Amino acid sequence: MTKMKTTINVAVISCICLAVLGCKKYNEDYKDYLDNKEITYPGLATKVGYHAGNLRTVLFWNPSPDPSVKSYLITWNNGVDSMVVNATSNDPAVKMSVSVPGLMEYVYSFKIVARDAAGNKSVGQELNNVRVYGPAFAASLTNRPHDPSTPFEFNSDGSLKLNFTKADSTNYSTVIKYTNVSGATEERVLLSDAMSINIPNYKLGTAVQYKSSFKPERTAADAFFVNSYSEFPEIFRIVEMDKSKFQALSFPTDIRSEYGWELRYLWDNKKEESQGAGFHTGGSGMPQWFGIDLGAQTTLNSFRLWQRSSALYNVGNLKRFEVWGSNNPNTDGSWESWTKLTTFNSFKPSGQPAGQNSAADIAFAAAGEQFTFPAGLPNYRYVRFKVLETWGVQGYMHLMELTFYKKE
Repeated sequence: MTKMKTTINVAVISCICLAVLGCKKYNEDYKDYLDNKEITYPGLATKVGYHAGNLRTVLFWNPSPDPSVKSYLITWNNGVDSMVVNATSNDPAVKMSVSVPGLMEYVYSFKIVARDAAGNKSVGQELNNVRVYGPAFAASLTNRPHDPSTPFEFNSDGSLKLNFTKADSTNYSTVIKYTNVSGATEERVLLSDAMSINIPNYKLGTAVQYKSSFKPERTAADAFFVNSYSEFPEIFRIVEMDKSKFQALSFPTDIRSEYGWELRYLWDNKKEESQGAGFHTGGSGMPQWFGIDLGAQTTLNSFRLWQRSSALYNVGNLKRFEVWGSNNPNTDGSWESWTKLTTFNSFKPSGQPAGQNSAADIAFAAAGEQFTFPAGLPNYRYVRFKVLETWGVQGYMHLMELTFYKKE
């Protein structure tokens, strides 16, 4: 019985020894595959992101705090393309970035892998849906519109102010190109949050062009310009004409003055009867006409007319009349050398009958009633008024003052 127990114990001990020896061999088998080396995984980068660009992208991340990390391997196109970025810092509070150029207008996936000096790699981070923009996006852009109601105005100091509509949310800036008073081309930049921009040294009569840029995403690295410039509407200043150059025309068919109220008094800056006489004609019936030499060919914009205040909206004050223009009028007073510019009708705010004037009527007439010429007229030096009807339906006319305004 004792001999049998001894035999069993020896057998058990032998099995245990064999098992231990076998396990030791299998436990070290992995070294054959790892060349007797341990696997080392460098620390990961964090907060990986990108800024969209023009046929490029700008990748950024916070570096790994692992001091062994010496570089980052960036791959895309399923690993076909790659670049290496040296680890300039191991401070995770520092932001690293790199521009990846030469890309197509497409959506990419990138992988950023940290590496140590021995070539060990981190698992890496995937960055998907990285949008790259290019010519197709630029072709879809249009310039920020100027304000259609008041595209421009002149400030009290004489500088030009350009007005725009509210910018699109993707608008970044608008470049204004113009000619300065010295004849040189200048550029100024209107930012997206501004509605207007002042041009202090603009040369009047020259073109103003503008081109806008846009960022496809709020944090984009690049702004895209519209492919071509847009042009502002014609920019001009409305100025009062120099009355010292005016002269009265006196053709054979023109109406003559009466009562010492001469044609030349229409540009002596006396708008009230208390200041002096105006222009008055005889009662030969309607129509009657008279002409003025403005002194030079002019782009006419408008004029103001002051009535004789003692007969406001009555008697011989002008109600309906035509204005004609010429640069070489026939001296015989005929109309063949004249061009009709337009017909004007005087306006009475209250609409009350003759002899009844409201406070609005009086104020409107006292300011000088403004009449505006049609746009696009040729330049004229001579103008001729043909009066068709007066407010009092009289065969004569009278008025105090005329002030002309031109475009320049």
